[in-house]
Amino acid sequence: MALYLYLQFPALLPDSLSRHETRLPLAVVNELHRIVQLNIAAEQAGVELNMALGSAAALCHNLQLIPYQAERQQDILHSLAQQLYQVTADIALDPPDGLYLRLCNMLSLHQGLSGYWQVLKQQLDVLPYRYYYACGTTALAAQCLARQQLNLVTADPAVLSGALKRSPLRFTELSCEIQQQLQRLGITQLGQLLALSQAELARRFDASLLSYLGRLRGDFYHALQYIQSAPGFSRYVELLYDISNTAVLATPLKQLLEQLEHQLQQMNALCYQLQLTLFFRGKTPQQGVSVCSAQGEYRAANWLTLCQLQLQRLQLAEPVAGLKLDVTRFSPQQAQTGGLFQPVTAALSALQLVSVLQARLGKQAVSGLMLQNQHLPEQASSQPLPLLHGRPGIKALALRPAFLLPTARPLTEAVEISCGPERLCPDGWALQQQRDYFIGRNSKGQWLWLYRTVQQGWFVHGLFS
Repeated sequence: MALYLYLQFPALLPDSLSRHETRLPLAVVNELHRIVQLNIAAEQAGVELNMALGSAAALCHNLQLIPYQAERQQDILHSLAQQLYQVTADIALDPPDGLYLRLCNMLSLHQGLSGYWQVLKQQLDVLPYRYYYACGTTALAAQCLARQQLNLVTADPAVLSGALKRSPLRFTELSCEIQQQLQRLGITQLGQLLALSQAELARRFDASLLSYLGRLRGDFYHALQYIQSAPGFSRYVELLYDISNTAVLATPLKQLLEQLEHQLQQMNALCYQLQLTLFFRGKTPQQGVSVCSAQGEYRAANWLTLCQLQLQRLQLAEPVAGLKLDVTRFSPQQAQTGGLFQPVTAALSALQLVSVLQARLGKQAVSGLMLQNQHLPEQASSQPLPLLHGRPGIKALALRPAFLLPTARPLTEAVEISCGPERLCPDGWALQQQRDYFIGRNSKGQWLWLYRTVQQGWFVHGLFS
């Protein structure tokens, strides 16, 4: 027997807002100035769906309004389906607020419907969206029952058939015109309609009614376009108020990072780079921020620290109206094990410390140090990426200072020479460029790297640590 589960999300737009903003009464208004979505605070204030805007404002003086955005609604629904794809392989969208889930292939994996529903519910409860659900022997039957908010999870055909027969016609996909014609005949429930003969219905109504009933029963094939898994992560949160202080952005950003952490945990993966996009209401469309982690992270708290350090250095062109978080690539997470008697590790690993420094100072300000097989002091070392191991087989040709001065300075103090000379010439064997290098110590105890020119001038080129 085929079995489907339908999920309806009645308030995707209000529920997608930042949590601290949803404490205010909030409603979504369509082009006809009718209330189409509500948050919990607005429902408690007495505002109802399909209520006129004037009546809603009279009931709730502090009601916040946002316009209905069909494209935004579609994006949220699609991201929901992608997140549930980790549990269910067959998911189809039913815009603007529903998902079809085919359960036949998943029940054996979870030892029955009860085990499958527990796993799916854990995924749904992590998300900020309210939902209603119901099972059905066909996709349209599950849809009809779920839109009645029955929250029915069962595979019993008798229970599902009885609930479907008691369903009012307003929860079906029949047009308003057909529903009015049926009501004039005294038919208000699906059970009454299903009891009529198809010949009688074909004589009185058009083909759309027979087509719907055939797909509802399962007599006709109802095509569903199941989604494919999309790599990466993409979420958007709209702010109820424009924010001009980057420190305040931590609250809505934390919500997005927690959703990313949940998905990474399910996939046992981590990511190395986030793309944070700030949206504005004015002429400036958006501003992007790239946040990197040298080690790779999955925890929301660690990513939030890196993002905050980046945002502190950012100059906002305008107040922020929305945030979008994108990750294009995930990497498998590898377990790190240490020895039994390994000392206690620090709060931050070496790569994590590099990530924090890069976020705070800028990526170009943090680098490593690598020895080069060159005899000239200016070319004896390079600055690669941090914590990059040096080339194997390269050893120091001679003793070199830890700190080279940007430009050599004349020697103006008495120095005790302890080592040298070592003759170096930057340009072949040009006599005028020859330098004789020495190691000396001044009266302060500092070890200096000195050189003497052909003209007998003395200069300080570096200091030993």
